[in-house]
Amino acid sequence: MTKHPEDQLSAYLDDELNNDERRRMEDHIEKCESCQALLEDLLVLQRDLVQTFNLIQEPADLEVRVLQSIAKEESPATVGKGWLFGFLMVSLTLGIFWFVTGSVLVKLVHGFSKLMIAMVYVASHFILSVPVLTALTVVLSLIILVTSIYSLRRLLQTTAS
Repeated sequence: MTKHPEDQLSAYLDDELNNDERRRMEDHIEKCESCQALLEDLLVLQRDLVQTFNLIQEPADLEVRVLQSIAKEESPATVGKGWLFGFLMVSLTLGIFWFVTGSVLVKLVHGFSKLMIAMVYVASHFILSVPVLTALTVVLSLIILVTSIYSLRRLLQTTAS
């Protein structure tokens, strides 16, 4: 090999090469002194890294502190975003519902108003066809009119004085 496969040395060390690549790498390392030296340096570096990593001791309450820190960061932001997200979802749902069913609802309201008008006509014709109901309706209307006039007159007198 004329080119030094330095980028494959770490893959060789980590046993990430297939059998053919591994065999070529071993053949090259046997012949090339600079790659042997680089491989030895990488082995020393790897061993030092493992030793250093094993020397590091985490604090006893590290997990509790990390979880508390995460809870502190998530609670205010989550509540605000959750409320806003909920409001937007409800608005979007109502908007889609109105868009899909708007014409049906308008027709239902229009039909209901026509039904109510027809009911008023039917009730008025029924009342007019029975003389006793007609008389009671007239008397009740007069009582309401007189009471309204009396109440309005008292209201105007108390505000004027």
